Amino acid sequence: MYYAKNAASLEGSATLIYTAKAASMKASGKDIICLTAGQPDFPTPKAAIEAAEKAMAEGKTLYTPSMGIAELRQAVASRWSTFHNQNYKIENTMVSCGAKHSIANMLEAVVSPGDKVLLPKPFWVSYPQMVRRLGGISVYPEGGQMLITGDDIRKAAADGAKGMIFNSPCNPSGLVNTMEMIKDVAAAIKETGFWVISDDIYEDLYYGPGKVPHILTADPDLKDQVALITGVSKTYAMTGWRIGFALANPEWIKIAGRIQAHTTSNPCSVSQYAALAVVEGKAEEDRVFMYNAFKRRRDLICELLGEIPGLAFDKPEGAFYVYPRIVADKPISSEQFCISLLENGGLGTIPGSAFGNEGYIRLSFAASDDDIVEAVKRLNSFLERGDFK
Repeated sequence: MYYAKNAASLEGSATLIYTAKAASMKASGKDIICLTAGQPDFPTPKAAIEAAEKAMAEGKTLYTPSMGIAELRQAVASRWSTFHNQNYKIENTMVSCGAKHSIANMLEAVVSPGDKVLLPKPFWVSYPQMVRRLGGISVYPEGGQMLITGDDIRKAAADGAKGMIFNSPCNPSGLVNTMEMIKDVAAAIKETGFWVISDDIYEDLYYGPGKVPHILTADPDLKDQVALITGVSKTYAMTGWRIGFALANPEWIKIAGRIQAHTTSNPCSVSQYAALAVVEGKAEEDRVFMYNAFKRRRDLICELLGEIPGLAFDKPEGAFYVYPRIVADKPISSEQFCISLLENGGLGTIPGSAFGNEGYIRLSFAASDDDIVEAVKRLNSFLERGDFK
């Protein structure tokens, strides 16, 4: 039987593979600490649960418009208009089955076979697979920095790229572009005419002063070239509810909406009403509580990791990940390192190779203080034993 080349060449999600492997070992009785998860370890806010229950009781369990219920689209437009000092309308918004789905829809609307797309490096594992699925060609920054710069955009455009996926705060590093960097990025976008899919799913988990630096803050006039991707999963511990949002110019949204209409149709009706509750501000106490917990955990894990010889890392300013490099005399396979660390050290992590970097590992601090402390102890012991060499 013949299978489509683009689809058959897709790789599995390393984050899901390693998380599943660690969970399987733990379920079999092995003593495993798992820092692989890309999701909050808190319960969904009560306001979302109650809104979902109310929606079910009222029979709101049938099809909705494929782009989402009007109330949620309008609430998204209003909230992110305020956040970015823009004037988004309902026609600028679409609700999808998670931020990943939102990115896939918006990408499919602008990428034709053979198109070059600039991606960050390290990148979230799904970015290059999404581009490959569409027959596009992923290109990466040549400057060697962890975050995309204005010069990276100019060089990629000179080599034929038409757009990019931008991610700050970044998964896996937790790093954030400074406002000075963002201004140069915005200038390069204007110069090149790049379309931009800005993956902002971690925008509420920024540990610096004020709001996270953003392209539309640097240049509000780029609104029609920039698609914002966000959602409720990371901010409100609603990963399993599968609700994400895209905000972009009406034509981009319209095309992406047609794609969604012919694939998944509407997102889960009940989940939309749960999301509406938190977008309207009914879970702010929960949001602040989780934010403060993540910030404290960030400080805890960085303090502990900083005491371990053989690690080098930048303190993350956003998200809930830290991305240390393993300092070794010779190159190491991050995949083999993580497998050995899991099997022999009892600690689940994600290899940097999954994100395009060898020699790194990603640790999630979406875990309890006790698990973080024990995890760092296990990592330190593993490094001291040299089992990976």
